[in-house]
Amino acid sequence: MDLTIEQLGEVEVTSVSRRVETLHEAPAAVYVITREQIRRSGVTSIPEALRLAPGVEVARNGTHDWTISIRGFNDDLSNKLLVLIDGRSVYSPLFAGVFWDVQDTLLEDVERIEVIAGPGGTLWGANAVNGVVNIITRSAWDTRDGYASLAAGNEEELTAALRYGGRIGRDIAARAYLKRVERDDSRARSGGPALDAWKSTQGGFRLDWTLADRDTLTLQGDVYDAEGESWVRSEFTLGELPEGEVPGMIDLAGYNLLARWQRQLEHGADLRVQAYFDRTERDIPGNFAEERETFDLELVHHARPIGRHDLVWGAGYRVTADELDNTQFATFRPSERTDETWNLFAQDRIELMEDRLYLTLGTRFEHNEYSGFEHKPSARLAWMPAPRQTLWAAVSRAVRIPARLNHDLDLHAPLRLPGLPVPLYVNVTGNDDFDPEELIAYEIGYRAGIAENLSADLALFVHDYESLMTQEVQGPPRLEPGPPPYLILPVVQDNGMKGQSYGGQLAVKWQPLDLWRLELQLAHVDFDLELTEGSTGSGALAVAGHSPELQAALQSYFDLPRGFELYAAVRYVDELPAQDVPSYVAVDLNLDWQLTADVSASLTVQNLNDPHHPEFGDGNLIQRSVLLRLDWRF
Repeated sequence: MDLTIEQLGEVEVTSVSRRVETLHEAPAAVYVITREQIRRSGVTSIPEALRLAPGVEVARNGTHDWTISIRGFNDDLSNKLLVLIDGRSVYSPLFAGVFWDVQDTLLEDVERIEVIAGPGGTLWGANAVNGVVNIITRSAWDTRDGYASLAAGNEEELTAALRYGGRIGRDIAARAYLKRVERDDSRARSGGPALDAWKSTQGGFRLDWTLADRDTLTLQGDVYDAEGESWVRSEFTLGELPEGEVPGMIDLAGYNLLARWQRQLEHGADLRVQAYFDRTERDIPGNFAEERETFDLELVHHARPIGRHDLVWGAGYRVTADELDNTQFATFRPSERTDETWNLFAQDRIELMEDRLYLTLGTRFEHNEYSGFEHKPSARLAWMPAPRQTLWAAVSRAVRIPARLNHDLDLHAPLRLPGLPVPLYVNVTGNDDFDPEELIAYEIGYRAGIAENLSADLALFVHDYESLMTQEVQGPPRLEPGPPPYLILPVVQDNGMKGQSYGGQLAVKWQPLDLWRLELQLAHVDFDLELTEGSTGSGALAVAGHSPELQAALQSYFDLPRGFELYAAVRYVDELPAQDVPSYVAVDLNLDWQLTADVSASLTVQNLNDPHHPEFGDGNLIQRSVLLRLDWRF
């Protein structure tokens, strides 16, 4: 084993407090997916890697389509999870969620993934409501070698990667990578191929420069291009029902560039300035096409100003501009828009009892173009009654600010009902008065190193939500004369739902032998939602059935003789009653063989026990997959 149970508790994290702290002392429900776990599990994508953490709801809809959330509210347009890659936010202002099909990188170069269950709005801002995922890649100083990988299988038909790194002079380390992925069609529920084959190419670089004894500069960037087969919406004219969906191609492309300067100050303090530019292009025929450019600038200062105080404060500015090609199905008014967001935050960790009791108070003021000023305070208390034991509690506020989809959308969706003499369309429109969705979260947790080879991490929560999104019918269908004549059912987006969610998660790690480690994970979430007075959006209540009430997993990491390593996992995911998706059990295996000091081979089997199963809504069936991979380090 690369790390013992005790060493895993000492892994350093930065996402909870935006300063370096060990995992066992962090006052939040945080889980670290290590580089060792990613390698030994055999996963090939970031969404698959997130299955390794407790409480993350990961549902696959096809070869490249995923729905991912934490603590409920999973959906095709999930919008309460903030995802970062090396501090670069990858959420889309179009719908306040993540396009998972283009979130990729070379997993060999990922150092760790920090997963926070619960709000992180004080430090990370809008949309860090139910959780934060921070994907942190390795320094170029740690990848000063060559790496090549080639994999082939029945579903993942081809994955090829090449990375090379080295030193440039005495003070600079750099690396560059190139990755190609080709996936076969998944299986349609009706049987046969689902027409969602996928091909993507991505490349990137990272440069780490030691400017002086106290200063470092990081430059990194990625560029990608992807295309996939899909059933796309055929064009139509109001009054004439379309033929339905037709075969088509979706095209995606983009690039990003990030620069980060950091200075180490006295007494463990530091100053960080980060800026990035991100461009994305997305073309889905019959739905919409989007071009978006985002620039983000942030300053973070970690200081120790007075005695027992440990202060982190910062400020940020973001501007995002888009250009949308409208269709009859989805129109955004205006078709071009530029939005600015700025923020100022501070958080102070106060040592009430030396090395025993800490109070963390923080707040964030943020201004956006849709709802104006937002305030996100939090308070966290951590008590350490003994070494490697932490009892913590927290109360915090977070918001999900409106997105373009809530404010500017004008959508016409054909609705086929038998017996109607004329076509019927549901017309969903945005709302200039759409309010932010609000959360007050109450959390408590206990993290303990019970023995050198046994640890447990428990977190419980109650979430109080206000102003949740609904779709409100504005009256009976109205007849439009055309020609030809047709019916319109007017629906507007509003904030007509409130309620609670509650539950918890547990992770128990046990290492009975030096060469064998087991991990048990449990997660539970339940809802009590209701419509506010006057709301007609009863369909919104179904969101409670979009997430599994129970998830459980048992993972085993076993070192075998002659350079073999075996990973095995059994995952249980509860039913999704609102989507008629039954519960399922998946068995995953990965056998890794270190052939020589530089060459390794692995065999990965996912869904060993099940030829296929659905995981979400109208998504395709996820099939058993077998992948053979060869890695070479040079």
